[in-house]
Amino acid sequence: MVVPVVVDEKDLCFFDHPLDHVPGMVLVAGVLDVLGARAPEWVDADGGRLRLSMSFDRMCELDSPVCLSGGPIAADDGPAWELVALQDGEAVSRASIRFGGTWAPAGREGAVPADPALVHRHRPENVLLGEAVRVERAAVLVPPPGHRLAGAGVHTLGALVESARQMATMLGHTAHGRDSDAQMLWLSLEADLPTGLPSEVPLELWWEFAPARGARAVYGFAVVDAESGEGYGRLEIGVHTLSRAGYLKRRSAK
Repeated sequence: MVVPVVVDEKDLCFFDHPLDHVPGMVLVAGVLDVLGARAPEWVDADGGRLRLSMSFDRMCELDSPVCLSGGPIAADDGPAWELVALQDGEAVSRASIRFGGTWAPAGREGAVPADPALVHRHRPENVLLGEAVRVERAAVLVPPPGHRLAGAGVHTLGALVESARQMATMLGHTAHGRDSDAQMLWLSLEADLPTGLPSEVPLELWWEFAPARGARAVYGFAVVDAESGEGYGRLEIGVHTLSRAGYLKRRSAK
């Protein structure tokens, strides 16, 4: 199976402002569009799950067609797909998809004791408090009717991924001190999300603070019911952030 990826620079969802490359969300949406067309019984399943793993191997350019190649594969744990986004014969992104299964929240590791100096203790055995955990929370907004990522009364997979992308971008500035004109390049996407979840369910993304490692960072978000605190899924986005000057230098060398 080979399916062209629609790259429409007039699409104000993905091209909210002028860009010199195809944004990662176009490739994510292309994968979800293929799945929605070829496996709607799984993508639209009420109470189902989709696990998506994507790598972004190189930047996707605007001046050459891009297509998705691949299809269903044999797997022991339910329906599965493998897709590769190709441009000029080279892979720009790879996607692995699994359908079905149940949500199993990852257990937290044991609490790490606080620094004795910060709680005015000298002996470690007298430290009766764990390290403070800083959690950032943001509401997931439902796209208006007619929006490219809107669904028929459900939280769409594309909208959830885009919400996480926006939060990762925001945290790059607010939590990691990136300059306002810094350019964030996707490296990876991991998602374990519900399908058919009604949009009336109020969702939030929760992020436990983790420092960036140089220019790279991984933002992991829990998808949580804003009222009950029930977990519905998880998203993880790996990024490489460049200064504006560094980005322009990289682009000029392509």
